[in-house]
Amino acid sequence: MTTFIGESPPTPIGPGPDSPRVVLVPERLRLAACARLVADNAREPLAAARRFIDAAHDLNIDLSLLWGVLDESGANVRQVCLAVIGAGRTAMLFLSGDPPHRRPVPDALALRERVALVQAACAALSGPIPGKTDKGVRLAQALLEPRETAARDALRAAGFTQIGDLAYMRRPPGPMPAAPGHAASSQLPTGFEVRSVAELLATHGEADVDRLLIDALADSYVQTLDCPELCGLRDVADVLESHKHVGRYDPALWWVVLADHKPCGCALFSVSPEHDSVELVYLGLGPSCRGRGVGSALLDRCLRALGKGLLRSGGVTCAVDTRNTPALRLYAHAGFVRFGVRIPMIRPLARQ
Repeated sequence: MTTFIGESPPTPIGPGPDSPRVVLVPERLRLAACARLVADNAREPLAAARRFIDAAHDLNIDLSLLWGVLDESGANVRQVCLAVIGAGRTAMLFLSGDPPHRRPVPDALALRERVALVQAACAALSGPIPGKTDKGVRLAQALLEPRETAARDALRAAGFTQIGDLAYMRRPPGPMPAAPGHAASSQLPTGFEVRSVAELLATHGEADVDRLLIDALADSYVQTLDCPELCGLRDVADVLESHKHVGRYDPALWWVVLADHKPCGCALFSVSPEHDSVELVYLGLGPSCRGRGVGSALLDRCLRALGKGLLRSGGVTCAVDTRNTPALRLYAHAGFVRFGVRIPMIRPLARQ
């Protein structure tokens, strides 16, 4: 799969005198816009769009940040971009693609329209949005299927950078399997210990525990192989806030690694009710932990703690940078199997 790591980010295409006219989609066209966004392949696109709108309502997804390019009559939606603001000053962008059986506009015009939509969304997200964010979004993101080449081209032309590929992996709950000739073990090296956040909260204030987590995350970012391009783009406190809003946060499913009582890594799991699964939101270790069996012992302990009490039809899932060979080996040894790939793209926005 093609990546663009090491290349200079493209120069964003800015608005010009002949730029497509971008509007926030009015209420009367929202159904048609959602159909254009999610239902071009559906036999009944409007029905699919209604299901999408209902699901967005159930998941508390705000559809007001929906930009569109309309045709000359103003009655039909040609291209759409939806921004979903997340925790930790992030936003996820979703773009309409190319319908498989029809070409409503030439490819070059479709690209210009999508780029204009992304630029409009990023401009709006960079500053305060009443009722949604007081400071603006720090990081705009997109997660694309490999087939979404039209969206990828538009995002690159609008200043986004591709940061490798993410392998999505899954396994049933339970302890790690033993490698041939070796017994699976959750025994940590001398000097290391693992504490759950629930345990820590029993004896420490929430602010103190958050500081431990922030320090653990920061240490794990040192020379990380997991999407290193993200390092430094946001405050670690914002990253922590994002992690807490993935699925259903439960401090009993978050663990901190301590070396001589100092945080040096963590494993963060979250229940995902909509997928009937448990998600490994993040696992990272600082330099002092690497290559010493800490990761294997930590993951085994966590999977044992999840146990059959959290057995769900979706199993335990995670996403890992395909360039992170040690992590891929760790998860494969733990019984995770790849089931999909996504292409992450990012663009830094507000700096305040």
